[in-house]
Amino acid sequence: MGKITKMSPHLANMIAAGEVVEKPSSVVKELVENAIDAKAKNIRIFLQEGGLKEIKVVDDGEGMDEEDVRLAFLPHATSKIKTEYDLSRILSLGFRGEAIASIAAVSKMQILSSMDGKGGYQVTYQAGSMLSSGPTPSNQGTTVTVENLFFNTPARLKYLKPAKNELASITYLMDRIALAHPEIRFMLTNDNRTYLSTTASNQISSLMGEIYGLEVAKSLLEESFIIDGVKGRIVLVKPEIYRANKLEITLLVNGRYVKNYNITNAIIEGFRTYLPIGKYPIAVLYLEIDPMLVDVNVHPSKTEIKISNESQIIEELLKSIHKALEASILIPTRQIYTKDTNVGYEKVNLFELPRTVVSEEKTERKEETKIEPIIQIKEELKPAMTFQEEPTPYVARKEPIVEEHKKLPYLEYVGQIFGTYLIFQNDTGMYLMDQHAAAERINYEKNYELLGKENQPTQELLVPILFNFTKSEALFIEDHLDEFKKIGFLLEPMSQVDYVLREVPLWAKLDDAKSIISKIFAILIENKKVDVITFRDAIAKQISCKGSIKANHALSRMEIDSLLQQLNLCKNPYTCPHGRPTIIQFSSTDLEKMFERIQS
Repeated sequence: MGKITKMSPHLANMIAAGEVVEKPSSVVKELVENAIDAKAKNIRIFLQEGGLKEIKVVDDGEGMDEEDVRLAFLPHATSKIKTEYDLSRILSLGFRGEAIASIAAVSKMQILSSMDGKGGYQVTYQAGSMLSSGPTPSNQGTTVTVENLFFNTPARLKYLKPAKNELASITYLMDRIALAHPEIRFMLTNDNRTYLSTTASNQISSLMGEIYGLEVAKSLLEESFIIDGVKGRIVLVKPEIYRANKLEITLLVNGRYVKNYNITNAIIEGFRTYLPIGKYPIAVLYLEIDPMLVDVNVHPSKTEIKISNESQIIEELLKSIHKALEASILIPTRQIYTKDTNVGYEKVNLFELPRTVVSEEKTERKEETKIEPIIQIKEELKPAMTFQEEPTPYVARKEPIVEEHKKLPYLEYVGQIFGTYLIFQNDTGMYLMDQHAAAERINYEKNYELLGKENQPTQELLVPILFNFTKSEALFIEDHLDEFKKIGFLLEPMSQVDYVLREVPLWAKLDDAKSIISKIFAILIENKKVDVITFRDAIAKQISCKGSIKANHALSRMEIDSLLQQLNLCKNPYTCPHGRPTIIQFSSTDLEKMFERIQS
């Protein structure tokens, strides 16, 4: 007798449940997407114990008649696609026809629906078998209740996380779905506590405020782009507000929340040098794509997609992000809180991830050798700030310090503290500039542009530098000696692992040459590509830090004016290459509150 037998439908549905329904958030996703496809305007999700005990989704959509309610529980039953042609032009969120049957196989599930709000029909399943059915009074729309998920599959039940964690996943998911559909009113409650409530305003700014809070809503930037078959809209939060992970980068394609590694990384790249290392932006990308150019049928959960013209989208996306950031004033404002300051309500973050305006991070600085700074510092320096017995009142100057005023507001120099921070003021408040970060930004943009040029001139070292590589590194160097020479590094072998460096490009003319060039070699070797243009961001950061004004270094007024003038000409004068602020603002209102001149 043969070994192969046909699975029972119930067993097949239980296996399918493992692909379609991984946890309570998977159930919520499928049910809410069905409600959206049914043209619901109000969708309410009621949870008990994070969905582990019960999930109820109530909508006011088109509803179903008796026959459709019965058919909905059958495997591969769907109203979304009829032919192969439909499969290539999917516009609905749900279409596979696996979700209801799979959920019903591992829970107790009831569907109650009405098309007119007068008479309804309900069908209840448990573990894949029908328990009851019949007419029941119902409002127009559909109510789906799922109880005791995975009660009959102990192997999957034991891998579910505590209720708080499952609730966190559902809350995160519903935030994405709400962002995809600002025209729909969503409400999410768990154990009678509300975690999401939107107003269906169809305004992204209002919706972002409902999800992230008022500070985020006030810090939005938007840009749009159109290419063949694609309409894009990127909504960004100014980089003064950021997160410690990539979770708040949201991609929405044709109203569907999806994931795409390359597009997510492109958004992160767009914020390069605007954010500190290891920090990520809050961003929402809306894409309307011709269904023929996108495949949403590559994963059972429909969260991963393939896009035909992905590289073009990424190119336009980067242009839009740069345009939005470069056209905005991005000086972060620091508020001075007293014990009586009302900081306002902050939404509970169930992921235990920071959702607050970033505070200045302490960065360990080592004393480094000065290397060809753009701002030349004189040997004899006068004190940058003097004290008078009767301070002269501040009167705003009519003319700016710099003639060509581009990105920064008018700033009146006041003084310097700790040999590190420059104090400025204007009618709106007080500004503090980190002189090292500012000089680093200036040097970075200069070096970044220089590294992008071909056929860079070189110079011969008076004293050649000896480098000792590992065997694998030495093999890479040996195979790419000509390529290193093209970018300005003339290396000659001395032994199997030792090489001597005789020439360097002019931009690498450094006092601490061996340390810097070793790191440059490490970048090129690690990426297995000898091309400074490809890695010029990392290299420009490395050499710019070395050549910048250091902290604890007093500056003359002439040097300060020059620093401000050159910073004002930068494309991004607001952060250093590593994303730390170059300048921050304390508003006059905050200062007056601190001195109790005005009440909060």
